[in-house]
Amino acid sequence: MEAILSFDRQLFHWLNVQLNIPALDWFMILVSAVSDKGLFWFLIVIVLLLIRQRVGGLRPAATLFAGIGIGGVIEYAMKFAIMRPRPPAVEEQVIHLTHMPISSSFPSGHAVSSFVSMYVLYRLFPKSIRWTLPCALIMAYSRIYVGVHYPLDVIGGAIIGIIAGKITMRVPVMKIAYKILSYVPIIRRYILPNAEIIPQNSPAETPFAAQKKQNEKV
Repeated sequence: MEAILSFDRQLFHWLNVQLNIPALDWFMILVSAVSDKGLFWFLIVIVLLLIRQRVGGLRPAATLFAGIGIGGVIEYAMKFAIMRPRPPAVEEQVIHLTHMPISSSFPSGHAVSSFVSMYVLYRLFPKSIRWTLPCALIMAYSRIYVGVHYPLDVIGGAIIGIIAGKITMRVPVMKIAYKILSYVPIIRRYILPNAEIIPQNSPAETPFAAQKKQNEKV
C-alpha cells in the first residue's frame, strides 16, 4: 500500500508541477469552480426540468438529481472514514491555485459528481457521452491541476461515481419522486396531474426508446 501511495504522490508532483501551464491556470480554476458541489450538473438538472416535455417527462431530471445525491452520500461517508490529508497540507512542492476545502482528500467529490452524472446521462441519452465524458474528465483532472487532490483521489472518485450511477439506475426514482412531490401543494396542483410529466417508463428505458416503441405500435 505504501508503494501505491508513494507512486501516487510522485504522479501528483508530475501532473501538478511538471505539467503546469500558466496560461491554462485561469481555465482550470474556472472549471474547478463551476463543478464544485456538482454545480454544473445541477444546472443540467434544471435544464432537463425546463425541457421535460421534450425529453420524456420528469424522469431524466429526477434521476440525475438522485444520482448526484447518492454519489454525495457515498463520497462524504468515505471522506470521513479514510481522512486522507490534501496535498498542500503534506507536500513540499505544490502549485496551489484555489482554496483548500476543510474536508479530507479521498475521494474527489468533483470526480464523484461528474462521473455519476456522466453515467446517468449516458444511460438515459446514449449520445450524451460525446460531451459528458470530456466534461467529467476535465473537471476531475482540474482538481489535480489546482493542487487539492491526488490522482488516486480522482480515480477513486470516478469509480465511486460510476458505481453510484449503477445504483441510481436500479432505484425506482419516479415512484419516490412522485410520493415526495405529491406533498408539495404547488407541484401537486400544476405538475403532477399532467400524465406526460410523469411517464411510467421502466428504470432501464430511455425516453427516446419509449418514443421509438410508441412509433412502432402506430
